[in-house]
Amino acid sequence: MNLDIDSKAIEDLYNWYDKEVLIVNRRYQRKLVWSLDEKKALISSIISEYPIPLLLFVKVGDKREILDGMQRLEAISSFIEQKFDIDGNYFDLDSTALTKDLKDKGAIEQKTPILPRDTSTAFARYKFAISEYSADDSHIDEVFRRINSNGKTLSKQELRSAGCLSNFSELVRKISTIIRGDTSHSDILKLNAMNNISIGSDRLEYGVCIDDHFYVNNGILTRSCIRASADEELVANILAYISLDEKPTSGSTSLDSYYGIHDTVYAGEQRDKLETYIQTKGSETISDNFIYVYETIKNLFTTKGISFKSHILSNTTTSKKSPRYYQALFLAMYELLINDQMVINDIDGLFNQLYGTGNTTIQVTDGGRWAAQTREKSVNDLKALILRHFKMSEERVVNHAWITDIDNILTSSKTEQPNYDFKQGFITLDGNHRFNEECLTNIVATCIGINNIGKYAKGFVLIGIGDTEACANRIKELYNIDSISKNGFHINGIDHEAVRLFGTLDNYFNAIKDKIQLKTFNEALKQQILKDIKMCDYDGHHLIKIEIKSVGEVCSLDNQIYLRQGTSTTNLTPDIQKVIELTTNYNNGI
Repeated sequence: MNLDIDSKAIEDLYNWYDKEVLIVNRRYQRKLVWSLDEKKALISSIISEYPIPLLLFVKVGDKREILDGMQRLEAISSFIEQKFDIDGNYFDLDSTALTKDLKDKGAIEQKTPILPRDTSTAFARYKFAISEYSADDSHIDEVFRRINSNGKTLSKQELRSAGCLSNFSELVRKISTIIRGDTSHSDILKLNAMNNISIGSDRLEYGVCIDDHFYVNNGILTRSCIRASADEELVANILAYISLDEKPTSGSTSLDSYYGIHDTVYAGEQRDKLETYIQTKGSETISDNFIYVYETIKNLFTTKGISFKSHILSNTTTSKKSPRYYQALFLAMYELLINDQMVINDIDGLFNQLYGTGNTTIQVTDGGRWAAQTREKSVNDLKALILRHFKMSEERVVNHAWITDIDNILTSSKTEQPNYDFKQGFITLDGNHRFNEECLTNIVATCIGINNIGKYAKGFVLIGIGDTEACANRIKELYNIDSISKNGFHINGIDHEAVRLFGTLDNYFNAIKDKIQLKTFNEALKQQILKDIKMCDYDGHHLIKIEIKSVGEVCSLDNQIYLRQGTSTTNLTPDIQKVIELTTNYNNGI
């Protein structure tokens, strides 16, 4: 390892932030969790010239991966960018050359009242001690765990997952982010984008609002629990039960074993069995099954408009915690829906049957440990009780969990725009109701452009989603379609144009595939797109989801080479130098 010690003024650190060279690795870094009061306390300490702990970075090319100090760096950058005040006053943007330039360009708007110029200047010149070093992933994770293990800044679950590179740990994290909705295209994010995938709190408008989450408004977990990653503990306990033949206890000790904190012979055997289960079943399949059961339970209670906790505990006022009751229902439903390949036959009967089962059927022990025998008996007894409301599926259950999938694509697009594109549909909105062949060509060009981002590029094009309110209003005017607003997008679906243009959804879907088949572009990419294209149902609005996975070479459409840049697809063919640079960078894996 190569270790360098230095110091940097806040204005230098903000320059890094503005140039987007500060990056965060979500494999071990937590989300933004500081409250507004905590941010203000840091700013006050800096203004008072109190010493602040050093910042730790890992050198990654021309970028700096933040190993320790993400909350502090985001706080000072947010203060400079006028997102909060200190004692009622905002940072004076004219106090540094960089921020004055950004203000003059309209990138940041000065808020008032303004902090005195000398105070703002002193703030910008305050120096942080910084440490930079180079190392591989295994060292980075271990350093992160060690620098956080002696304090109270990380929750137990955050410390478990930091430094654990197992399939189990990765799958728990993946499932948890899908359910929370804080997904991102890549684990490597610019610090500037972290607010898009962090959980909002009082007076801090981050990208993920957890107040309306199923866990929170159904009394399963509190918002503070989720901010401390208790939702990941819940997923980990459920996943371990599903994976292990000998059903384990549920609690902190077991979780420590799964993540390698306890290194006994028995704990090692459990970890090996968890890894084997995931490797043989496939993480994608397990994740899909998990989300399918989650969505089924969520829809059961959302449709009825009754809280999970109040229903399971028969409206009894109690201090009993709800996660273990949810575990019992989830596992009973998982066995019926996934293992036994059944479907719900009587939704009303099932819902009524669940009333009060937390007082009669599910036996939850107090304390930090839910005994294995009691837990397994609760799951089996609940399964037997609700079995009569299920029937054998006539065909194998196809699990799409479309709504969660689409929501996470929309969220991910906020942090990695070139890899995503959205179109309202193929029908013209001029009132002539024609199929827009040019739109199809542009979409294929976009697929080419995403492939050409790099050898490992992956992205999505969704058809049936508009990105402006004007578009949604026009579709409403022409076809009387009410769009669903989500994350700044307008989900209008393709049902109206499918029926008008081709008669049925199936005919429409097959026609789109036939038209793509006729396009002249790389055959490997064409076959990948045709294999993975899907029709999704988002709350009654059907969408076309085109998934693009790089085929390992630069592709072209009708001998034209395209590249995604920002939210646009650019034809590079007229500029031979750019084509050469693209090919060189692509072949070098850049």
